[in-house]
Amino acid sequence: MKLYQILTLLLLLAACGDPKSIEEKKKQLATKKEALTKLKAEISTLEGEISAAMPASAKETATKLVETMALAPEDFAHYVEVQANVASDQNVMVAPEIPGLILRRRVEEGQAVRAGQIIAEVDAENARRSIVEMETRMELARTTFERQSNLWNQKIGTEIQYLQAKNAIDALEKGLATMKSQLNKAYIKAPISGILEQFMQNVGEMGNPAVPMARIVNNTTVKITADVSEAYTRSIKRGDQVLVSFPSLGKELNLRVESTGQVVNPINRTFRLLMRTGNPDGYLKPNTLAVVKIRDFYQQKALSIPTYLIQQSATGQKFVYVLRKKEGKDTSEKVNIASGQSYAGKTLITEGLQPGDMLITKGYNEVLNGDAVKVVSETKVAIK
Repeated sequence: MKLYQILTLLLLLAACGDPKSIEEKKKQLATKKEALTKLKAEISTLEGEISAAMPASAKETATKLVETMALAPEDFAHYVEVQANVASDQNVMVAPEIPGLILRRRVEEGQAVRAGQIIAEVDAENARRSIVEMETRMELARTTFERQSNLWNQKIGTEIQYLQAKNAIDALEKGLATMKSQLNKAYIKAPISGILEQFMQNVGEMGNPAVPMARIVNNTTVKITADVSEAYTRSIKRGDQVLVSFPSLGKELNLRVESTGQVVNPINRTFRLLMRTGNPDGYLKPNTLAVVKIRDFYQQKALSIPTYLIQQSATGQKFVYVLRKKEGKDTSEKVNIASGQSYAGKTLITEGLQPGDMLITKGYNEVLNGDAVKVVSETKVAIK
């Protein structure tokens, strides 16, 4: 049984890999496609002949219901859509300036803080003790200097003794100022105003200048960046307007391009666009998905139709059905067209249709050229 299965598998593999078998199948496919094209043409011809030969009463019964739309010129624009990202310039990681045990937090996560406000405190007991010791030494140095100064005023003692006493007190004052500055660094302050987003370290842990303790974010203004193909280098420049949509929020903004990248990324052949916008409600958060729409084509008073209405023949010719009057009756007419760019479900028509044409919008896939139709609904499009 196993030998039979192996032989069967080998025969199948040989058949699949035989170039002659593949070529024969390709020829068969081409022949069948050609036959199908001829069959469709014959069907269309027969349907037309049947329709023409039908008596008037039968034609009335066969009248098909359609809906139409009057074509009118309107502005048409095509946009290139590029994924973008929302970020904030004021997204700051805060760390203590000196190492020490974290003693307490002054604010909680989610709380608004202002620039310079103390948000936490690390242990600085050693610095305080050093300050007390330095202040005691300062008292002695000040007393010594005062006495030496009195003696010097009385021409007693040497100038060097006076200068040494003065230098000692000056050095101690500078040292004390440095220690007080170090003590002040035990209080961790907010560098910007915003919302304290997160504490990364807890009370009781060891704070370190190399390890972030908290994050503060200010989203009142955000920036949107997008990487655009170098093919659009000439299509967009600083100061141009772009549409920026936020799919998750259902919101769209018209923003000015603040800057365009001066370098093309050699990996993906793109350059960067930068836009900014106010965000008073705080809805736009860093890393929110955004889509930048760059207009690369615009035509005033153009004819455009819903893309789904465009059909294609077996030869590749595009066509639509329009309403025509024939012997006082409404009929469908197949009109060949040439189309341009498509965007947002609409396609620009460059040839074949004129303003005022009544385009069949419903029932278009059930009618043939010359069929009797009845209009049950008509949509009028205002000229823009």
